[in-house]
Amino acid sequence: MKIKLDQIKIDETQKNFPLKSHGKNIKKFLKEKPNLFQANFQFPMMVLKASALKNNIDVMAKYCKSVGAELAPHVKTTMSPQIAQMQVDAGAWALTIANFWQAEIFRKFGFKRLIIANEILESSAIAKIARLNKKNKAEIIFYVDSLAGLEIVKAATPADGKINLFIEIGTDNGRGGVRDLALVKTLGQAIKADPRLNLRGVTGFEGAVPTAARNAAGESAVHDFCKKIVAAGEVAYEFKSDDLFIVSAGGSAYFEIVAEELGKFSKPRMLLLRSGGYVTHDHIYYEEVYPAKSTGDPLLPAIEVWSQLLSAPESDFGVLNLGKRDVGCDLHNPMPIAKYQGRIMKFTGKIEKLNDQHGFMRSSDKFAVGDLIGLGISHPCTTFDKWRLIPLVNENYDVVDCIHTFF
Repeated sequence: MKIKLDQIKIDETQKNFPLKSHGKNIKKFLKEKPNLFQANFQFPMMVLKASALKNNIDVMAKYCKSVGAELAPHVKTTMSPQIAQMQVDAGAWALTIANFWQAEIFRKFGFKRLIIANEILESSAIAKIARLNKKNKAEIIFYVDSLAGLEIVKAATPADGKINLFIEIGTDNGRGGVRDLALVKTLGQAIKADPRLNLRGVTGFEGAVPTAARNAAGESAVHDFCKKIVAAGEVAYEFKSDDLFIVSAGGSAYFEIVAEELGKFSKPRMLLLRSGGYVTHDHIYYEEVYPAKSTGDPLLPAIEVWSQLLSAPESDFGVLNLGKRDVGCDLHNPMPIAKYQGRIMKFTGKIEKLNDQHGFMRSSDKFAVGDLIGLGISHPCTTFDKWRLIPLVNENYDVVDCIHTFF
């Protein structure tokens, strides 16, 4: 990596790190062998469990190999070059991001093969992508789903530029993407006719299927959508570039259905999964829906957010110093899983409500003012973006590294 992250100094902008760490660089701080509960960390504090993170990266790499797939993990989940490097070291073929700004972040850290899982319509971004691709400074692929969008791309691409495209396939009442497969042929012909443009494959996001759920009807809908991607690929294939054709989809909830259906594509191809949330998993949403049985190995929750109990005005009610500024709540509120009171103990309860800086907890377990409560989360994306620097801890909660994010 070009930027030496361990030389960055800790200060007030890294939320709730120990006051005595301010002014020290990460390398010096780690030499002190800090522990989450003994080094005067302030709370709340998000941590990543190193063993779970490694487990999840290894499990997904093993799964992809077992189904003949490549992986381009969606790193907008973490926006962490350190975690992305772990994924690449485990065999990831590319990284997926959500926009060109994110692509530039990861390019800055030396990652060159990038998939922007979105349409790009801003002219200066298109022009720069075209130049980077042409000069082999990067291999960037992005989406197109309309003739209007393609005309914008063509107008912004320099005469000597190079643009790599996926045709995105969508579903009614979902997000972006081609609805009518007749348009796939029209787009393919238009791409093939322009020497600056390369059709690299077809793609979609099965998580956008409105009825997707872990029940018979929901799974059937995901199967049908993946079959639509395959059908689109059959249409688009004759217009492909000289590169190996890619059929792709991917989230962390239905990746076994993606592998099954997209694996049926009949022509030479790369099957590419783009799961993102798997890398840290969670305690609620992904834990309920991910295909544990098909992997053979469980994914493990790697994120915990520790908070201090500020007030206990009722025997079963407590107020935590954690709120929407600290933890995601777009799908579910976090859930209490542990308590620290000189040692880690199991703890159960419910977070009934979050406001900006406080969490309102009900529990029949014993608790007292000053206790530290460990919380599991749902949907890692919206918890990561609350933290710029995150302790990576071992099973004893010793800090073994500090993970940087760039949101």
